[in-house]
Amino acid sequence: MTIVQPKKEIDLKRCRALCVSGVVLMLGAALFSYLSLVGLRHDILKTRKGLEELKVANAELKNTYYTFTSNDNLEKLALELGLIKDRTPQWALASQR
Repeated sequence: MTIVQPKKEIDLKRCRALCVSGVVLMLGAALFSYLSLVGLRHDILKTRKGLEELKVANAELKNTYYTFTSNDNLEKLALELGLIKDRTPQWALASQR
């Protein structure tokens, strides 16, 4: 009587191939994740720099606006336009219903 045994080498080769391919896939996923993280960090830094520049530009615009609308400048503008300061202003009120 002959006993037939399956070849054990084929199963070991398959197991090795699956393990190696699994490790390679894991390394590829880790590399992809790392590169994505580095890209996001660079994007965040660039966005923060842009935000700081916008904050500075906003502060400059506010400073210019507040300079134009200061009391001294508004009184000078009123004198240039020939406006007179009314001591007893009469206001027109709209009824609220």
